[in-house]
Amino acid sequence: MIRILAVAMGTWFLIAPATSFGDESEEARLRARLGPELATQVIEVVQSAAAQGLPTSPLVARALEGASRQASGAAILQAVRRHAAGLVAARRALGPNARPAELDAGAGALLAGVPEDSLVSLKRARPSGSLVIPLIVLSDFVARGIPVVSASSTVLAATRAGAADPALLRMRERINERILRGEAPMGASREGLRELLTKTDPGTAKGNPGREPRERRRP
Repeated sequence: MIRILAVAMGTWFLIAPATSFGDESEEARLRARLGPELATQVIEVVQSAAAQGLPTSPLVARALEGASRQASGAAILQAVRRHAAGLVAARRALGPNARPAELDAGAGALLAGVPEDSLVSLKRARPSGSLVIPLIVLSDFVARGIPVVSASSTVLAATRAGAADPALLRMRERINERILRGEAPMGASREGLRELLTKTDPGTAKGNPGREPRERRRP
């Protein structure tokens, strides 16, 4: 449950408005919520990320969320540093033109245990169009107990088949429902993927992953 909540919080970070760390109010909030010493350490991490052209809003949000949970200063600083390192790795895997939300989602997947080469493969499978939803779905699968290899192969196979974001989200919900009914996570993911592939016409959506794939006509 804690891992699932972490994924949900990561999703919230993605939809939160992006802000530049040049906003003095953000620094003021960190200093007010974290205390002088910890705030200074977190701000150094955030400024370093900004200097590298990485999104900083997720780092600020993670620090403030840790403060809200009354986590220790060491735990907050470690979480911010790990997420910053995740952003660096996500850009390495997704490329220099990856959007901030993609980098944040990629960092979340990497921190969940997904290897970088899975992100590289996803980028190749969907070279244009956003990877935010595939990455969120991937992280959610891992949080629900699907082995990393199976979770990665499921999302990658669906993406290669041309599944659009709505189809990926429906697959996630159906797999989650199966798990809640007591099915083994790996079996649930296998059946969810099979169901998606039987309904997806690979000749229609592959060229435009932002559109809903057509379902094959029943004989």
